[in-house]
Amino acid sequence: MALERLEAVVLKLHALGDTSRIAVLYSRERGIVRTVAKGARQPKSKFAGTLEPLHRVSAVLYFKENRDLQLLSAIDLIESYAAPADFERLAHAQAAVELVDRLVWGEEEHAQLYDLLTGVLGRIARDPADALGADSVAFQVQAAGLLGYRPVLDACAGCGREPGASRAFGPARGGLLCDRCAAQEAAGLRLSADGLADLRRLADHDWGSGPAHSTRAGELLKVMEVYLQTHFQRFAGFRSLELLRAFEAPR
Repeated sequence: MALERLEAVVLKLHALGDTSRIAVLYSRERGIVRTVAKGARQPKSKFAGTLEPLHRVSAVLYFKENRDLQLLSAIDLIESYAAPADFERLAHAQAAVELVDRLVWGEEEHAQLYDLLTGVLGRIARDPADALGADSVAFQVQAAGLLGYRPVLDACAGCGREPGASRAFGPARGGLLCDRCAAQEAAGLRLSADGLADLRRLADHDWGSGPAHSTRAGELLKVMEVYLQTHFQRFAGFRSLELLRAFEAPR
């Protein structure tokens, strides 16, 4: 058993017994790490105020290979991305960690994905409200790409020809379709002209250049949700964004 320090984002917490918690961390060094924080639910716990979802932390743990739960020894807060007073901002941040929790499996180091996650969480925390949907779309399409599932947007994903004028999108085929392939796709979607242009741009968005922008963010969030559900078995949709849509729906 070795003492290790990891930089990580806290994805979620579960109660364990009467006083402890299981903390699921996404770390730069080891990918997903499941840890036990003993006594974390006690009022005077050393983890109080620090071990919270949407916190980027420096965690010290006793690490043992092939053990399901690692023992968390200490934790220091680096940055908080939580915005409990801003439901929309919180929902988009939760959607980002929700996606990583479902798309990543096991202890697999992926520094690019970690940097992408912390980058989008930082942008969501400070970008204008009208950029949040585009930030989420850009993160989703780029995260899928880093894991080998970047949607094909400049050719037909079925046959490689020029994509059709209808802007048909086949989630199961992996992207845009020509008219002939689209005719064979029962579960295809149709992108608007602006939506397609925005999706192509967001797929290559430079996070250092400023907020993402899209006039069709609502459309693209739905397209990406279907796409991710099709290609990642453990992903069943964004619960956080569904709550946001329900909250925003006219009554």
